[in-house]
Amino acid sequence: RALHENIIKATEDFSSDYCIGSGGYRSVYKAALATGQMYDFCSHPKHSFLVYKLVERGSLRMMLSNNEQSKELDWKKRLNVVKGLANALYYMHHGHLQPIVHRDISSNNVLLDLDYEAHVFDFGPT
Repeated sequence: RALHENIIKATEDFSSDYCIGSGGYRSVYKAALATGQMYDFCSHPKHSFLVYKLVERGSLRMMLSNNEQSKELDWKKRLNVVKGLANALYYMHHGHLQPIVHRDISSNNVLLDLDYEAHVFDFGPT
């Protein structure tokens, strides 16, 4: 309940001012929570949502399609991206009692943080 209230307050009831992207199923909002670092799932009669940390560099696709940003991806950073992606896939397939099948591993669904660590996400088809 507290998480739900914090999210509503931080996004001003999911104002479009806080929307940073959307997929076929969900919108993505950026908000700073007063509670600091809190990653969780919230199911409420009105809303259900996941809370993730912000992945600052955006998608691998966006980075590769931008001439200036793609120049930043030297071989050492690309190797780091591949290792992060391999770890994420291993975790999804072997890190649970029930494997998670992603079905859309693409550069759109690989997000990079400031250290070029890859994180696998999926916000639904666009």
